[in-house]
Amino acid sequence: MTKAEEILKKVPKRCIEDIRDYVGKLDKSLDNLESIEDKEGIAWAFKALSNTTKLDIILLLAATDMPVCLISYILGKDQSLISHHLSDLKAAGLVKETVKGKFRVYRIQKDSLLNIFDTLGRIMKG
Repeated sequence: MTKAEEILKKVPKRCIEDIRDYVGKLDKSLDNLESIEDKEGIAWAFKALSNTTKLDIILLLAATDMPVCLISYILGKDQSLISHHLSDLKAAGLVKETVKGKFRVYRIQKDSLLNIFDTLGRIMKG
């Protein structure tokens, strides 16, 4: 018995008629739920990218590594705010920090971003 069949046994009979069109692809939908290994990481990444300032930081870092002070200057935002956003992006695995002299320099983790979008692209293509 497939997972879809197991789920359908629990669906009230009055609903079966309404969802008949969706049943054929239910197994594929369930496979999609299980195909993403790091759902938590992807959710954190999307949360991090949902803020326009964080997205601006990612777009800047996509071109080159930058210290916090330069990002702050370019975006016209307080350095402590930029540091906070970078901390969130770092926790989400989207940027990496290195120390060069007195500067904390950030760079984008391209592999992490590409992995997220590749995974979602694969699922969307079916």
